[in-house]
Formats: sequence, structure tokens, C-alpha cells
Amino acid sequence: MKLTNNKILILILIISSALRLYHYFEIPYTHDEFSALFRTHFNSFSELIEKGVKVDGHPAGIQVFLYYWTAIFGYSEWIVKLPFICFGILSVLMIYLIAKEWYNETVALISASFLASIQFTIMYSQIARPYISGLFFSLLMVYFWTKIIHNPHKRFYLNSLFFIISATLCAYNHYFSLLFAAIVGISGIFFIQKQFLLKYVASGFIIALLYIPHLQIFIYQLKVGGVGGWLGKPNNDFILNYLGYIFDFSTVTYLLIALLIIFGLFKSGKIQQNFRHFTLFLSWFILPFLIGFFYSKYVNSVLQYSVLIFSMPFLCFIWPF
Repeated sequence: MKLTNNKILILILIISSALRLYHYFEIPYTHDEFSALFRTHFNSFSELIEKGVKVDGHPAGIQVFLYYWTAIFGYSEWIVKLPFICFGILSVLMIYLIAKEWYNETVALISASFLASIQFTIMYSQIARPYISGLFFSLLMVYFWTKIIHNPHKRFYLNSLFFIISATLCAYNHYFSLLFAAIVGISGIFFIQKQFLLKYVASGFIIALLYIPHLQIFIYQLKVGGVGGWLGKPNNDFILNYLGYIFDFSTVTYLLIALLIIFGLFKSGKIQQNFRHFTLFLSWFILPFLIGFFYSKYVNSVLQYSVLIFSMPFLCFIWPF
């Protein structure tokens, strides 16, 4: 039996599912999940916003989702975690589709394998908080953004519609997924074909309009501050520790990544052409970190490993440079 790329992808998705569903019915709630679930016991939507969302420091999206999800299906661990498990598995598929659009199936399969198997994404797939959901929404947004950038002449309005929806979901999911959506949106100005620039900017304007209902919550939470009361300011070696965390502090993983980078450098015969892509994806990864780092240093501590999960997958797109 010939092992085709499609069969390899299916195998990766099966492994991804198995890793996330291992002892599924025995996975307990974390303290963070308990906090969110305690804030779902309200009698009205307005009470939920005032007493369940504003006090949290996160956008309303996931808290509102949990409010209705638990009202319908109850509070059993497995049922509350189920959508987030699905987001984790679908994220593996999405990074494959994005990498295939930008590079080739080899890069796509390696990227999917990476996202499927690292502890970072496996753990957050099992936690009903706005991290793995934001990862999926961010990848979904980038997929339709890529369609607009690469082939705007084909289904521009349909792709723009899904780009708007997914970017709006990012905005309502977490403030760092909102930040990532803004960075991706702004970078598109430098990549979109000139004749489609006005329509592209209009899409961004629509996303901003859709966020208006949440502005009051955002302004309130901004005045209150972030999680600086219990989260310390990041050390200067934060990024190095974070990279180690992503790669499971594994020497074997470090060697594999180094080999992939070397392979990509020697294989690519279009370094100048790919430099633009390299700069794009590196900026997507590094800008959320830098903004979070300096905001945490000089304003209020918000930077932790979890909030960088939305931009983390694009490290996979740097090595083909």
C-alpha cells in the first residue's frame, strides 16, 4: 500500500486525536476552569457581563460560550472540554492547509506533526479556556487571509467574509488573539494587490465595527488592569525559556529543528524571494512577544507562555527560508 501525503495527514490527525483524548474521561478541571465555570451561574446575560466577564480581564467570547454551553449540556468535565479538544485537533488540520498554501506538502506535514505532538498544544487542547480556541480562530483567519492575498481574483468576497468572521472571533476570544489579528490585518496592506487594497481595508473596517459592542468591556478592563497582582514581570531571558518550553526542553527536538533549518537553507534556491515570507512570519511570532514583554515591564504584567500560543505556529514557517 502506497503511503500518500493524504494518508500521512490522516495518520497525523489520528495521532493528534489520540494524544488529546488519552484518559479523556479522567482529565480534571484546572483552577482557571473552575474560575470560569463559577462565573456562569447568573440569571441573565447582562448579569453575566457585569459579574462574570468584566471582573475576569478577558474578552467576553469564551465566557459567554461557556454560559450557554453549560446551560445546555451541564458541567461534566468531558462535555465542557469537548469543544476545546475539537479546536485542538482542527488546528492541526488548519496549519497543514496554511503551510501547503505558502510552501508545499512537505512543510505542511512537518508543521502539522509539530503542532499535533508538542505538549504545549496538547495540554491547552484539554483546558476549557480561550487559548486553544484562539489558536484555531487565528489559524482559520490566516487561512482565509492567505486566500485573499494569494488569489484575490477568486472568491474575494466569500474569503473576505470568512476572514472577517474569524478575525472577529479572535477579537472576542482573547486580547492577545485580538493583537495577533491586528498584526496580520496590517501586514496584509503590504501584500495585497493594489487593485484590491480598498476592499481589503473595508474588511478591516467591518471587523472594527463588529468589535464596537465590546469596547465598553475593553475600556473597563483596561482601567482595572491585567493580572499583575499575581503575575510577575518577565525576565530578560523569557523568550529563551519560552522556546525551550515549546520544544519540551528536549535535546532531540532541538536537533531535529536545527536539521530542518539547515535542510531548508540548503534546499531553497530562492532565498531572496523567500526572505519576504521569512520576515512576515517572523514578525507574526516576535511582535506579540515584544508588545507583551514591554507592556508587562513598564505598564502591567500580562505576558505568560499561554498568551503566545496564537502566534507560535508560525515558527514552523521560518525554517523553509
